Amino acid sequence: MEPIVSVEKLRMKFPGDESLIFKDLSLSFDQGEKVLLLGPSGCGKSTLLQVLSGLIPNSIEVPMKTEKLKCPSSWGYVFQDPDSQFCMPFADEEIAFVLENLSVPKEEMKEKIQNHFRKVGLNLGHTSIETLSGGMKQRLAIASVLALEPEVIFLDEPTAMLDPEGTKEIWELLKEVGRDKTVIIVEHKIDHVLEFIERIVLFNDDGQIIADGPRDTILSLYKNEMKEHGIWFPGVWDEYIQKYAPIREHPFTDDSPLMDVKGFRGFRNKEEKIKVEELKVHSGEWIVIRGENGAGRVLYCMP
Repeated sequence: MEPIVSVEKLRMKFPGDESLIFKDLSLSFDQGEKVLLLGPSGCGKSTLLQVLSGLIPNSIEVPMKTEKLKCPSSWGYVFQDPDSQFCMPFADEEIAFVLENLSVPKEEMKEKIQNHFRKVGLNLGHTSIETLSGGMKQRLAIASVLALEPEVIFLDEPTAMLDPEGTKEIWELLKEVGRDKTVIIVEHKIDHVLEFIERIVLFNDDGQIIADGPRDTILSLYKNEMKEHGIWFPGVWDEYIQKYAPIREHPFTDDSPLMDVKGFRGFRNKEEKIKVEELKVHSGEWIVIRGENGAGRVLYCMP
């Protein structure tokens, strides 16, 4: 079977860099495959995704050579930051822009726009995009991609800007809409994609392929390589806690806190966004501030 996406002996070099990003990299993907490109930050995964889609060099000029490059004729690309891919100020206009480029008759657009909104769980009309939450923006970005009716979907860390609940919701949506498509994924939060993918391509820091095979095989046989290159894998945090950070019942003996917060209020545009009655921070503590997008976490960190 002829692959739907492929590249042979890819070589790339960003201007000013001394070394190649990829050196004779070859890779192919069959129709309907769900594949995760996994590797340390900075190894070139997102760059490779842009090459496979044709964004490089057709839209982004980067010096590259390849003996053969086959990009899909029909594809959609979801970026980390949804704001970076919107062309219009209003939600319905964003979908209409895609439909116009597909020569959809104007009288059919309204129904098609609402159908695409429904596919991604949005109830929108002529709504300003800047008023939407991060999760809603990413759903809109996915809707605009689906409006292209792509054979291949490229996902470049589509939940990087979202909180845990938003991440879960977006991946549930992507699994549903990508069920009958070829999906090539770059993602660090791999717990959300493991049940969806069938294959993993594992890279080292230099953008070289360490391994390429079925998901379970890669995760079971290449755990040491993942540790060596700082790649997240299932259970890595539990292993770290056991080895480096054993939990103690009473780890802090100094009763004098480094920070003592009482009656804290945080406002944005005169609206109260966060309220903390009391918090003490002691020397040596590691503290995680969690919450939904827009809950005021950053505001809380900068009283």
